[in-house]
Order: sequence, then C-alpha cells, then structure tokens
Amino acid sequence: MPKSQSKSQLNSAGKLPVSVYYITQNEEARLPESLAKVASWADEVIVVDSGSTDKTESIAQSAGARFVHNHWQGFASQKAFAASLCRNDWVLDLDADEVLSDALVDNIKERFSAPIADDIAGFQMRWVLSQPYPEHPFRYDRPKKILRLYRRSKAAIKPEKDSNNDRPQVREGRIVFLKGDVLHRTLITLGQMEEKYLQLSSEQARFLAAKGRRISSLRLFGEFPLKFLKYYLLRRQFMNGWFGLSLSIIAANRNFMRLAKAKELQVLAQIERRKSAEAGANKE
Repeated sequence: MPKSQSKSQLNSAGKLPVSVYYITQNEEARLPESLAKVASWADEVIVVDSGSTDKTESIAQSAGARFVHNHWQGFASQKAFAASLCRNDWVLDLDADEVLSDALVDNIKERFSAPIADDIAGFQMRWVLSQPYPEHPFRYDRPKKILRLYRRSKAAIKPEKDSNNDRPQVREGRIVFLKGDVLHRTLITLGQMEEKYLQLSSEQARFLAAKGRRISSLRLFGEFPLKFLKYYLLRRQFMNGWFGLSLSIIAANRNFMRLAKAKELQVLAQIERRKSAEAGANKE
C-alpha cells in the first residue's frame, strides 16, 4: 500500500494546501465568477497576466490573489511560469473562463480532508463547454476528461515558446477521476472565438515552423474538410444547428491556417536563406 501524507491537510488559516493559478489578459468579464469558486478555500491564488488594460488586476487583487506580469510566450510557457510561482506542491490550473461546479468544489474539499496517497499524481475532472446564458443557440458539446489538479513533484507542463500544449505531463504516479465539472465558458460571440483562433493559429504556425515540421500540399488540401467533418459530425456540432455549423467552420479554419501560416514561414525562410547565399557569393 502506498504511504500517505501524514500532515494535516488544512493550514493554520483553515484552507487547503492547494495553489490555484491563472493566466490572463483582459478578463474582467469572466475572471470574477471563476475566482469566487476558489478564493475561500485555496491557500493561494496566483494570476499571471500578459498585459491587461482593463480591470483584471484590481479584480484579482480584490479577491486576494497575487498578481504578476509576464510577457506572453505561448500557453505552455505562460502556465509553466505560473506553476513555478506556486508555494504548494498541489496546484490547480484554471483559465479565467473556467468555473468549478459546486459539486466539484465539494469533492475537492472532501478529498483533501484526509491524507492523499503518495502515488497519486493528480485528479482528472470533467470539462464541459458551457453556454453564456440559457437562451444561447449553443446546446450540445461532448465533455472531456482533463487533468487540472496535480502535484508539481509528479507532473509538469513543458515550457516551449509558442506551444499550446498546456496540459501537464505526468512523470510518475497515477491519475484519479474526481466527480464534478469544470464549466468552460469560452463562448462569448463568434467574433471573439474567431479572434482567439487567429492568435492560436499564428502561435501554432511559429511553433511548427521552428520545429521544422514538413507540411505537404496534399495535407493542406485535406486539412479543412477533414477537420470540419471531425467537429461537425464526430463531435456532433450539427446538433447545435446553425451555430454548430459556424463553430465547426471557425475551428476547421484555425487548423487549416496554422498549417498554411507555418508553410508560408518556411517558404519565406528559404527565400531569405537563398538571398543571403546569393549575396555572399556576389561578394566573393
């Protein structure tokens, strides 16, 4: 049987030994609801911001969070930096548009009310896309299981520039499922989603180009239709009517543009290298 933590799970202030960290930029509209679900029981809340110009900083500080500025280097690097600031081994990774359900909060408190086995590296939880309000045309999405509450001594996010692989990778130990939902309130408008995916596709393109990934023309021709069918049919966005059709097109275009932009960067780099080589030859 694995050994368990022997020390009390509550600190002197009666809070759980968990650090919650966020990465933000201009999240005054969504951050308050998320903070309200963790501020009362988490030992520490850290908000790493990449340059907000709205009330994000004052909202975070009013909730008792530590607010730190860090220049944006991509999702993975930003989250890895935020995790490195935490004083607890147990950390909860949240985005400003993610809200813990009451059931999940209760289950976290219950798990930490007793010692946790040493071989547990973290807890998975259900991640559910949540519409902004009941009348919204978004109705259906397939839930996912994600690892968000984990031990830094057993799992970590790999900090790579422009990488959006911001999921912690487990080095040792097992993952346990924790009942309750993380409500993902990512949807505001189609325009907002389009802007978000514009940023993502550019970052992913730089990452792919830097890795030297070869992108064939054949893959470019097939990327959009295949990804559209994935979102619209396999992920059942057709159940959301015209809105699901719109989301599927935007998501498929994000996937297409990350490849197209990466190929463009590679072609431009080849042109620059050829020009440099020709310039060098002319000097000789």
